[in-house]
Amino acid sequence: MSQHEQIASLKRLPILAGLSDAAVERVARSCLWRRHGAGEQIVGYQEPSTDVYFLLAGKARAIMYSAEGKAVIFVDLQPGTIFGEIAAIDRKPRSASIEALDPCTIASLSASRFEDLLLREPSVALAALRHVTADVRRLSERVFEFSTLAVQNRIHAELLRLAGEAAQGRDTVLLSPAPSLSEIADRISTHREAVSREISRLTAMGLLRREGGKLTITDLEKLAGLVHEARGE
Repeated sequence: MSQHEQIASLKRLPILAGLSDAAVERVARSCLWRRHGAGEQIVGYQEPSTDVYFLLAGKARAIMYSAEGKAVIFVDLQPGTIFGEIAAIDRKPRSASIEALDPCTIASLSASRFEDLLLREPSVALAALRHVTADVRRLSERVFEFSTLAVQNRIHAELLRLAGEAAQGRDTVLLSPAPSLSEIADRISTHREAVSREISRLTAMGLLRREGGKLTITDLEKLAGLVHEARGE
């Protein structure tokens, strides 16, 4: 990637949107640039590294594995996302692994350079704070769901969350490629069979339609109603 392409890719990052061209160029010169193939680990759980990463292209996943090998999926990361900022801020080992779902293009900053950037550029510091607080809200919501909702309601909530990521404001949402049953199970701490049963039930109710590798939510409003009712909202 040429320097011009590097600068252009960084300018598309929401966290750097308030920077001048000269400031973005300084960030580009400070970054390490790399590519990761699909399935590669980008960051390992409990690693002592403290760099911050900018995901410029491709998709990645924050994930952990139990001692028995069970996966716990936290979130899928889209292009334009930063990750690794927790270790950069507190200088402690990584709180999760990050794995590439697609071929990924990554730029990284050392913790010290990231800290300097936050101190020098208030717009970046504010964007980083908003990013971290959004993660806190998301994780708080999921802890609440794990603690209070039955498995079938957690499945509804996860489908609604995936619909929100795919398209906002539509009553019919296509998930393509659809998440596998095992993947949904790993997101909500249950097993594949429970997901399969509930997906079949929602399909019979007319809320879902499955075709090959696609999953269509046919009545987003009704699905949202099930989630709100379960939460007591």
